[in-house]
Amino acid sequence: MKKILFVAAGAIILLIAVLVTRTVMIGADTSIAVTPIQYEFYDGEAIAERLGEAVRIRTISWGDGRTPDANAFGAFAAFLERAYPAAHEAMTVERAGGYSLIYRWKGADAAQKPVGFIAHMDVVPVEQGTEDQWTRPPFSGDIHDGALWGRGSLDDKGHLMPIFEAIERLAASGFAPSRDIYLLIGHDEELGGPNGAAAIAETLKARGVHFAFTLDEGSGVVDGLVPGVDKPVALISTAEKGSITLRFTARAEGGHSSAPQPDTAVSLAARAVVAASDHPFPAKIDANVTAFLHAIAPELPFFNRMLLSNLWLTDHMVKTRLMKDPVTAASLHTTTAPTMIEGGAKSNILPQNAYAIINYRIHPRDSVQSVRDRAQRLAGGDIAIEVLSSQEPSPQSSIKSDAYKAIADTTAMIFGPVPVAPSLTLQGTDSKHYVDLADDNYRFTPFIYENADLKRIHGTDEHVSLENLARAAAWYEAFIRKTAGAP
Repeated sequence: MKKILFVAAGAIILLIAVLVTRTVMIGADTSIAVTPIQYEFYDGEAIAERLGEAVRIRTISWGDGRTPDANAFGAFAAFLERAYPAAHEAMTVERAGGYSLIYRWKGADAAQKPVGFIAHMDVVPVEQGTEDQWTRPPFSGDIHDGALWGRGSLDDKGHLMPIFEAIERLAASGFAPSRDIYLLIGHDEELGGPNGAAAIAETLKARGVHFAFTLDEGSGVVDGLVPGVDKPVALISTAEKGSITLRFTARAEGGHSSAPQPDTAVSLAARAVVAASDHPFPAKIDANVTAFLHAIAPELPFFNRMLLSNLWLTDHMVKTRLMKDPVTAASLHTTTAPTMIEGGAKSNILPQNAYAIINYRIHPRDSVQSVRDRAQRLAGGDIAIEVLSSQEPSPQSSIKSDAYKAIADTTAMIFGPVPVAPSLTLQGTDSKHYVDLADDNYRFTPFIYENADLKRIHGTDEHVSLENLARAAAWYEAFIRKTAGAP
């Protein structure tokens, strides 16, 4: 008995030692040692003035079948040429898909794979009747209270302009890139990019262009959005979810409601919705989520740090906690969202047809086909399922690549010693059109986002701070020097 107790005590001591050691060591292998640089040499107000002019050009993607406003999109291209003369002297530019733009800054070494920066010039409309709820008019481009206000100031003209600011400064200084740099500007990203980014991608594919990496919007430096972490966290998106919208159709005999069958078309459709909702896709802490948790662990209290440092033991507990928040839960699995249901014509008539719509956002480990097949199994053979729209998720890009390290290092240079972690973009971006044209596709905007900022994207009072604009321009200059500068 003493021997058994001795062995048990030894095992407990060993377990505690392992837990504590892993907790103390967490983050040691992910720390970034770089020398911070100053970004104040960029004039945030001057950038904002140019961005204000861009905001006033109403490059709206309406989403109701309207064709793009040729005058607005033409004016935007002309504005870029006028605002950034050195950049336009250094780069060639051509149109694709009618209004999208392909810029190329030719590099010295044709043997090196090019790099691609992705952005878009279109914006969503302002909901009719909400215009007077804005602090400044939505297309005013006003500078007010240390920020530039207007639709597109965050999504995505505010992201596009700092890229041009950096290229303008680099070109004016005589910088010569070591490899080709492309700037790929879509005109219908808010509609999915079917005529913009898709046309750019087809053009480049026909020419045999293949990027070392692309960099698009889709994540950033978040402040106050990671529970328990007091400092900003830089999230580098390595993939984005796909989507599929399914229509479930149930059919049954009609007749008078006074003599119903055991099920009507409405109850059959409702059962299918409940079956889908009651059987969510399994959640999983994969390698990228693990890397994210390990990156934020050093910023947490000891007990929480111990949980995240020892996922081999605490996986279920941590996963349960993450699933309680809709945003973190969405990063762990394919989500299921019933959004519409319809059936019947009158309260005393048995409906012959009923319909339900479910929208799924697909995790990279699933696919359009696997989601559709699973939905059919859960709904049963009496339900007809039709695919209304679909988009495959992107593959996961490497967190070990030189490009990922360059994004992380540049972020540390500009933002200081903030945790840097991989993430998953839950929405769609133009990057999906370039998956086959690059070794890796990343999504990162060097802005600090607070919770209120996320609500303003596509919403009321969209604006971006002058500090964010200046800091982002400096980030892009540093990043271009790091990835396309002379060795």
